[in-house]
Amino acid sequence: MSKVFLTQAGSFHAKHSHDGTLAEPLHDHLFRYEATFYGDINEEHFLIDFRQISNMFKTELEKGLDGSDLTTFLPFPTAESLAIWIYDRVKARMPKLYSIKVYEEEDRWVEYRGEE
Repeated sequence: MSKVFLTQAGSFHAKHSHDGTLAEPLHDHLFRYEATFYGDINEEHFLIDFRQISNMFKTELEKGLDGSDLTTFLPFPTAESLAIWIYDRVKARMPKLYSIKVYEEEDRWVEYRGEE
């Protein structure tokens, strides 16, 4: 079978602040994220149903993250930490996950591909 990459995007509003080197007071972002999956297409020639991914994002990620303060559950609420946090949750439910990108702004992002 053929191998493909499939990417689904989503977004949520959340607040975070930084201490130490990055020192910033609590502020809001529209975080955008992309989850990329990789693997063999099935006998019907798709990897994963987009609806399955979208539903999982809405119920498992966006519902809990939208309007949240990331400092309440991430000791270091950076885009890097958030990408790892999202990756771990999605990978547990969808093992074909390849990578997570988290955008703080449209011109800057973090990509995490799991531990190698």
